[in-house]
Amino acid sequence: MSASIASAAAAPAAVSSGAASKRLPGIDALRIFGAVLVVGLHVGRFPEWPVPAMELTVAAGRWVVPFFFVVMGFFIGQRPQWATTALASAGRLLQITLVCAAIYGVLHVVQLGPKAGFERMLSQDAIVRGVWGHLWFMHAALAGVLLAAARPDWVQPSGAWWGIVAVILLASAVDSLCAMGRVSWPTMFATRFLGGAAMVWLGIKLASVPVRTLTRAWPMLLVGGAILLVLQGMAVRWKGGVATELQLHVGAVLMGVGAMGLGMALPATALMERLADWGRRFALGLYLLHPLLIEVLRSLGVRRSDLLWLSAAALTLLLLWTAERVFPRGKAVLDGR
Repeated sequence: MSASIASAAAAPAAVSSGAASKRLPGIDALRIFGAVLVVGLHVGRFPEWPVPAMELTVAAGRWVVPFFFVVMGFFIGQRPQWATTALASAGRLLQITLVCAAIYGVLHVVQLGPKAGFERMLSQDAIVRGVWGHLWFMHAALAGVLLAAARPDWVQPSGAWWGIVAVILLASAVDSLCAMGRVSWPTMFATRFLGGAAMVWLGIKLASVPVRTLTRAWPMLLVGGAILLVLQGMAVRWKGGVATELQLHVGAVLMGVGAMGLGMALPATALMERLADWGRRFALGLYLLHPLLIEVLRSLGVRRSDLLWLSAAALTLLLLWTAERVFPRGKAVLDGR
């Protein structure tokens, strides 16, 4: 199975076309690009840069997580027996989650001591936020696919579109209120968790939309989403909030869908195939392991944010490339294979 975030929970990046199916290298290529952007998001702000450049950099990466969620759901929904596929995907996601819990559990014990480390791993907060902050993605995706597998009748009706949109809008509204200091972080994380599950369902619903429609609509979705993203940030700032604290923009969700449409439309050139290969092999591991390298680099005294971003991304890719050759079985377990 593909070493990418979406394909860890779904079929490979292929779309049915009659009895046959074809690869979608553009989507796999966007996965590796998106994973590198996520590293930048988790480094934090870029105080060395002018404020507008820093804010633009942070906002420009917000489409990535919705893209991963939606693509995951889309390739589950492409399967004729997608509820069965969702259940199988849940097993793979659970394996990845447990492996990561063990890896980051060791880091917690090293940083906090045995007692506090185990308490952190077993806390309610770890369920919503993940054993390490970014792993909320895995937990939310697991919740989304499990619920879809258990109740496919909830996803199939046309009215499900409205429910999915309502949950995403609610999560984004709470996110905005949190950025304005009016809602607590735990509340925001809980609603973002639900929003992540809803985006998996959105992807499943989008599988019923003709591929031609998605490939034609991607420019409008990307541009419209970017405009909404900026407007939401401006509204939060106008109300005294910090726009860079926004985690889930409505516009970012539209951009994630648009990026998926773009990935479908990109031609299968030699360069695209090479990038797609990297996406399948390394995007998931890059997403999962990069905070470890960020912590190591910070302990070594690396403080400049842009250097930390690029170094953490490069060293994580080097670690994955090495593991693929020296310890392939361990890499396969991390990938959920």
